[in-house]
Amino acid sequence: MSRAALSALAVWLCLACAPASAAELVTIDTPSRHVDPAHVEFNGADHPRVLRATVLLPDGYDGARRFPVLYLLHGLGDSYATWASDSGRVAEVAAGLPAIVVMPEAARGFYSSWWNGGRRGDPGWERFFLDELVPLVERRFRVLPGRRWHAVAGLSMGGMGATFLASQLPSYFGSAATFSGFVAHQRAEIPAGLRAYGGVDYERIFGPVDGFYATGHNPARLTDNLRATRLFVTVGDGTAEPGVQSSPAAVAGGGVAEAELRAQNDELVANARRSGVAVEYRPKRGVHDWPYWRAALRDAIAWDLFAAVPEAPAEWTYRTVAKTGEAWGLRFAFEQPPEDVVAFERSGARLRAEGRGTVSVRTARGCGFEAALPFDRETPPESCPLRLVVSPRRAVRGRRTRFRFAVTDAGRPVAGARVFLGRRTARTDASGRAAILFTLRGRAPVRRPSAWLPGREPGRAVIRVSL
Repeated sequence: MSRAALSALAVWLCLACAPASAAELVTIDTPSRHVDPAHVEFNGADHPRVLRATVLLPDGYDGARRFPVLYLLHGLGDSYATWASDSGRVAEVAAGLPAIVVMPEAARGFYSSWWNGGRRGDPGWERFFLDELVPLVERRFRVLPGRRWHAVAGLSMGGMGATFLASQLPSYFGSAATFSGFVAHQRAEIPAGLRAYGGVDYERIFGPVDGFYATGHNPARLTDNLRATRLFVTVGDGTAEPGVQSSPAAVAGGGVAEAELRAQNDELVANARRSGVAVEYRPKRGVHDWPYWRAALRDAIAWDLFAAVPEAPAEWTYRTVAKTGEAWGLRFAFEQPPEDVVAFERSGARLRAEGRGTVSVRTARGCGFEAALPFDRETPPESCPLRLVVSPRRAVRGRRTRFRFAVTDAGRPVAGARVFLGRRTARTDASGRAAILFTLRGRAPVRRPSAWLPGREPGRAVIRVSL
């Protein structure tokens, strides 16, 4: 067994050690710049009308040891509290699971930044989950690093959310699970069905059912993004399983809904297999009701939501309609929101993109480029220094001199960089320039000023010193 495999096994065995404390349910606030609670249609008359998440802390959670994390998403008529209620019974179903379980609020938002006639937001649930909630959880709780230890699962609307969010942040989520998921919604009958079933305006959220924005939020059309992700899928067929307790209304209405969702999940799985995704598909008898979803969560836990996955594949495809996001460690930002589905593709040292628009592509350390689509060029390096130019480049020892600096990145000025010369420092302005009045002393024949920006490799220059 390899050293990496032994290390992973040791972590997993440690997670299963005897608990130091009992599991605990806590509630946290999850404020957002992208979702304004005043504009959200929450479910339930007793809902506090704020963004929150219920978190199940595992046995042994003491704020020191790190644990895997499971984001467990709710359905259309539910809230952040439903999985922990008598309906979901998550503390019972997930008893003994050595993981932090995060159950966030999504109201009736479908985990998407709404189309809203082209405004693309208000609410922006997609950006809330990917850009705000995940970092908040990472700061607040002790989460194991590595995509193997990050999973997302959900029921119905939450099944759509689990597969969609995993497709948009595959570098973070190693496994995704969907229970009775709304996962292939570009069907002519869906807008009217959603309006009748849940009072939901499909086009306000996704735009026209055959449009590019709906495609960019349809998990069944984004399966190429999940090639390195493990996928668990289960769904009923619309008929009640003997011995399972469901109300007559759930059997009747939930039977019709589940029969439709069976066809959607068949489509998702067929596309995922064509994309080379590792899929565990378990179609069963059942209707759209909680007894089946509790059983589905148990099955997903037994399947192992935290099995090994590749950390950073050398080849991948990433499709999106988002203006900003992250594709396997490469952060992208379009000048204007895409007007069709954009596809990035990496193969070794090459990065290709298909679609329209101008995009900035950067690594976590700020290395990158701007380019018009389509393009085919080298992938940005992991590390790249800022460029620092100093004038004058020669100075007389002991003479007070005004040194002028210019900081650039790929030819573009860098504002807000800190320039250091001896114990003196200055910050660059909007044009990437700064100045320091300084007297060179000492016997060293050269001085080496530097430019620094958070997350970037410092840029350096040389000043030659003469008598």
